[in-house]
Amino acid sequence: TVLNWGASILEHWNISETAALEILRRFLSPGGGLQRYEQGRQLADASAVTRISPYLRFGLISPRFMFYEMKAAGAKERSIVYWRRLVWRDLAYWQRSVFPQMRDKPIRAHYEGQSWNDDPVALRRWQTGQTGFPLVDAGMRELWATGWMAQNVRMAAAILLCEHLNIHWIEGEKWFHH
Repeated sequence: TVLNWGASILEHWNISETAALEILRRFLSPGGGLQRYEQGRQLADASAVTRISPYLRFGLISPRFMFYEMKAAGAKERSIVYWRRLVWRDLAYWQRSVFPQMRDKPIRAHYEGQSWNDDPVALRRWQTGQTGFPLVDAGMRELWATGWMAQNVRMAAAILLCEHLNIHWIEGEKWFHH
């Protein structure tokens, strides 16, 4: 059988430029999410984040447009961390273009000799949110259902994959970019 990933994802997103603009402007407006971002960005419930990344990723809103909207809203003064996130996003894309080997080789050469666990059952349990670690499982199920998960939860899931399960980070990269 073929899994239709898009069915549940489409239920959670209005995939349009109009939606992207509304989300960004609501977030930047007085009393919007930017006010809570500095203190709440680390919360697993993602109540203080924009959820704008898919719109950026698929070109429904450009980083340049977002930069100017943020500048006009005084975002840098209100949340330096949010301001930096936009820059870090493009830095990551730049690094991937300048160092294409980052896709399948570690940046730090001493990790090349790492011995990894290749247990397909453990990997599948991680992918489907059945590890027994509630935060990671909730995040992986959210990713499965909506195509998105909060950055800090994604980091926790990656740490569990690589450091606890000892499964190669490339498997995580493949899954997160599936």
